[in-house]
Amino acid sequence: MLTSVVMPCLNERGTLETSLDSLRLGSGGHGGGHAIFILVDNGSTDGTLDMMRAIKERAAPGEIIVCEEPVKGYVPARSRGIAAAADIAREQNVEADNLLIIQVDADTLYDPGYVAAMQAVASTQSKNVMLEGTTHPPHQFLKGHPGFVNLANETDAALEDWIADDSADVVIDDKVSGFFYSAYLDWGGHQRDYDRNGHEIFAETSRLFLRGKRTGAQRVRVDTASAAPSRRKILRNPVRHFATAGFPRNNAWWREWNGRNSGVRDLATFEASDPQLALNAAVRTRQAHIVGLFWLLPMLVQQICAPGGDDFKRGPGSRERAGPISNDTLNNPGALLEQVLRKVDEWSADVYFSPTELGPDVRDRLYFTLP
Repeated sequence: MLTSVVMPCLNERGTLETSLDSLRLGSGGHGGGHAIFILVDNGSTDGTLDMMRAIKERAAPGEIIVCEEPVKGYVPARSRGIAAAADIAREQNVEADNLLIIQVDADTLYDPGYVAAMQAVASTQSKNVMLEGTTHPPHQFLKGHPGFVNLANETDAALEDWIADDSADVVIDDKVSGFFYSAYLDWGGHQRDYDRNGHEIFAETSRLFLRGKRTGAQRVRVDTASAAPSRRKILRNPVRHFATAGFPRNNAWWREWNGRNSGVRDLATFEASDPQLALNAAVRTRQAHIVGLFWLLPMLVQQICAPGGDDFKRGPGSRERAGPISNDTLNNPGALLEQVLRKVDEWSADVYFSPTELGPDVRDRLYFTLP
């Protein structure tokens, strides 16, 4: 099995080398589990590309590949890196179902043995799987901003009964994901999707996996592969990150939400004795995102994959295994995500929205049917 670790970079000079070293040295020496590291510069202006080339010069021959992708965006950059991985596989006569793609970010620190852990689990799975590692807050952030972490944990814990089982979850964290190249091709590769207003819909790996559900693709959690993502986005805009539960929403969404919800926006507010009072709108919006992305979305996918079955709707813990499907709703996962996010926004704008007070017997009132 050939493993290619694809890392897109845009102005990541300050974090690139540390992140890469955490992957390369994670198993005790260079090679990081015998992987090829593909660095994709996405038009950096801070010297990132020069740093990439310097790292390549110091590395063993063939260990580091440097690519450039002039079209800005995660989809073009990730696609360019995966295409480079496919070229290497062809040169080495490696079949598509023996090429493992591991997606990483240049501002994330990966725990020791990350690559090897992903490889070990991949070697025991079918080729039609999406691998996903785990994440944890950096220790420094936990120590410096316990209020933010505590409020997030408390909000999410109160919705535990709403959250789908791992096996049903379809929201994938791009930076800790992996898949075989053959599956990537079968699923249609990374694609750009836009909402009805022309704004790009992000979460490219989640959308890739949603298309994969057409073929019965399964999600496999790799608990032994963990990472500490950067908290730059939280430090830059803590309320936005908190309100969306970390799910990427476009700037137009934030401008609309920010204009509709007045109040404090600084990180210090989370450290108050009762932050929920000042952050009520953000808490409600986070609740809406949790319910929408981790209850409604997987419920809809379950119903598409298993028409006629409503066990999942009434009991989010259902573990039914999905098989290949013909319903073409998942051919356009961007539209499905947009519809769910519109429902999320409807809930978050409703000051009476309180999912913690709704038991399983009345949850159908939040449900809407796909057209």
